[in-house]
Amino acid sequence: MSKDFLQFMRDRVSNNQLAEPAPTHSEWREILDAASRAADHGNLKPWRFKVYEGDARSQVGEVYWQHAKSEVEQLSDDKADVFIKKAYRAPAILLVYADLIEHPKVPEMEQLMAVAASAQQALLGLNALGYAGIWRTGPAVFTDAAKNQLGLTENQQVVGLIYVGTASAEVTPVENTGIDERLTFVS
Repeated sequence: MSKDFLQFMRDRVSNNQLAEPAPTHSEWREILDAASRAADHGNLKPWRFKVYEGDARSQVGEVYWQHAKSEVEQLSDDKADVFIKKAYRAPAILLVYADLIEHPKVPEMEQLMAVAASAQQALLGLNALGYAGIWRTGPAVFTDAAKNQLGLTENQQVVGLIYVGTASAEVTPVENTGIDERLTFVS
């Protein structure tokens, strides 16, 4: 195993300062093809991806706005832009979601974990091609209303929204992961 690759993994950090450009369609295909090699019990390939670019990001922003209105009754319509603009913090948004099936040996939880693994692989792939990203999901996307707004079916579940672009500010890698406090060897 290459120590360089382990260092690359170790140095990955989220970055919320994102500007143009975002990956091209061919780069997205390359990144998400590699992400599709995530661990996958039963070879079900439960991951699905949608890339929102340009004005299509307002569809994601609308999810935030509708959720805010459902949480605060007296929220006036003139606040809509504040919530919709949240989707414009990056030039592209990757929606990662699970297409869940009933399976006798692979429970839904394992399918969701496989999709989460594919999202992490996508973050690594983005960094490998010189892009940056941040996983910014939040409670707004885990509702039935959000699923409807994003065009998902009943058996599909949002796993993450990853904001993607080119880093416009340097982010310092984490010096100490705290692994010594989180690792136990059992023999």
